[in-house]
Amino acid sequence: MDALFILTRTLQYAAAALLLGIFVVWCVIAQPAFRQMQGTLALQNRFDRWLVTLGWTSLLVSLASGIVWLIILASQMSGVPAPDVIPQGVVRIVLTQTRFGEDWLLRGAFIIVLAACLLAQTQKLRQVSRWIGLVVAAAFIASLAWAGHAAAADSLRYSYLHLPADLLHLLATGAWLGGLLPLGLLLAAVRRDGGPEGLAVARTATSRFSTLGISCVGTLLVTGIVNTWFLSGSIPALVGTLYGQLLLVKIALFIGMIAVASVNRNRLLPVLEGAEASLQSSVVPKLTRNALTEAGLGVLVLAVVGIIGRLPPGLHTEPRWPFPFQLDLGEVGAVAIKVLDVAAILFVLCLIASAIAIRRRQYRGMAVSMVGVVLCGTVAWMALQPGILPAYPTTYYASAQPYAAASVARGALLYATNCTACHGVDGRGRGPLAASLPIRPADLTEHIFAHHVGDLFWWVSHGRANGVMPGFADKLSPDQRWDVINFVLARAAAVQTNTVRSQITTAAAPPLPDFAFQQDDTQNTLSHMLKSGPVLLVLFAGPAPEARLKQLTDLEPRAAAAGLGVIAVDLGKSPTKAPMVVQVANDVRSLLALFRSANDGGETEMILDRNASVRARWTARGAGGLPDANTLLADAVRVARIPAAAANHAGHGG
Repeated sequence: MDALFILTRTLQYAAAALLLGIFVVWCVIAQPAFRQMQGTLALQNRFDRWLVTLGWTSLLVSLASGIVWLIILASQMSGVPAPDVIPQGVVRIVLTQTRFGEDWLLRGAFIIVLAACLLAQTQKLRQVSRWIGLVVAAAFIASLAWAGHAAAADSLRYSYLHLPADLLHLLATGAWLGGLLPLGLLLAAVRRDGGPEGLAVARTATSRFSTLGISCVGTLLVTGIVNTWFLSGSIPALVGTLYGQLLLVKIALFIGMIAVASVNRNRLLPVLEGAEASLQSSVVPKLTRNALTEAGLGVLVLAVVGIIGRLPPGLHTEPRWPFPFQLDLGEVGAVAIKVLDVAAILFVLCLIASAIAIRRRQYRGMAVSMVGVVLCGTVAWMALQPGILPAYPTTYYASAQPYAAASVARGALLYATNCTACHGVDGRGRGPLAASLPIRPADLTEHIFAHHVGDLFWWVSHGRANGVMPGFADKLSPDQRWDVINFVLARAAAVQTNTVRSQITTAAAPPLPDFAFQQDDTQNTLSHMLKSGPVLLVLFAGPAPEARLKQLTDLEPRAAAAGLGVIAVDLGKSPTKAPMVVQVANDVRSLLALFRSANDGGETEMILDRNASVRARWTARGAGGLPDANTLLADAVRVARIPAAAANHAGHGG
């Protein structure tokens, strides 16, 4: 069924592009060319008959592939076998109650109008019908945007740019790619005619189509970059997912089409415009061949589009990194970054100079420019060396288990069973077996956040340190490995939180895991509360700090106005029922106990930004004690300015 669906989508896109290309060539390319040259009525009539036949074929393919697409989609939506979707009324429901059905009915109306335009090819109606057909064919191919990923993209910033970019991308594709076969037919008709008038028509038509192609290529480049940004969003997603890899194949085919078009414009078209008639006649077959070659590459592009339409976008798929290294500019020094910037600018300038020298056949200038390219590339490579780090297939994986209390609690049990012998209970690499190992186990409380979680997943799965640390892929499920990683991260965050002081910091800060709580019979989570602004987390055990809680209760209206929420948690065995104190499960108490200082004088307070990172920390026994109302409100305003991290739309690997 997938193969049939991919074929159906490919045929629908190809037919829609061809319909637009037919009317574009008719109205914008061929008609002006024929108008400038008398004595070509027979040639024009023959070409018109060919285009009418091609138009009817495209309409029939559009209708048939549209019906099959509708039946397949109705079957997938309902679970009803494809042969039964019409008798059981599923198709009617899809047509009347889904956006795809509404779009399908609209395309059906467009097909009827286009059929009328093809029928109205009499001398009186020909001109008007073709221009109407051009507008309707443009609307027909543009309507396919609502059947793609762009119409569903509403969760990303600037997503309002995605659908317009997709519309322009489809229109440019139809005008250029769809016009190649009609242009090839025109050139074939000229070749068959063989007269000087026909050569003049070919010269004008090819020149006009070349200008149109430049505009379309520019549009495709800009809109393609926008679409790639929205659907892949990162280099790992582009090179490490099937969607991204097919997108690269599409780009390669597009470059091939541009190369063929460049040959037409820079080599063949000048000959057609300025050479003798005999040479002009020899160029027409080459132009025809190249136009058909471009069309063939375009069909492959549409086939790729048909395939990737069935795949989740790279941004929503786990990227499997194909290279043994990664680039981390955070490891490159400030001076090296400046050197890299200068080298990159000079590298691009040398490439441009080299291209100009090649075009002008200035071989000495070309050699000098290429030397500059090599030198700049070498300097850039040397500047990047500190940032080139080892990488693994899972380096850019996102955790399949949320960084939350439940996962941390499960990970704590798994860590105790599988990891304490070497890494120790506290994770500092001082377990019972550590002394007997040739390489000391890593301290899991230091530098852990400098690594991608995907790196940690690879090490837990496959081991490291030349086999000293075993892999657990055959012992722990993927979700269990992520649980262990979440526990290690939470404990490291708790250790690093002890170094956070009372002054707000905007540097990298340890993140607190998410947790659920109940307040006034209402369920809530930390992550949901953080969407509204910073949160002050109050941790205590034993007798409730009633004076402090009353102070925070009185401050609540002003805190809410500043966007600051307050959560107080009693970590004792018998939780206190007091104002602002929430109720939490035992696994949440165990988690939050990691973040409370043992010598805090009975209370620890932390202010969290919208990323759940600890930005300031106070204890009752610390220097200066707990913050007063004005300090809290001022800190809340500063923390609220720290931007929230972009949502991670990756999938989950295993």
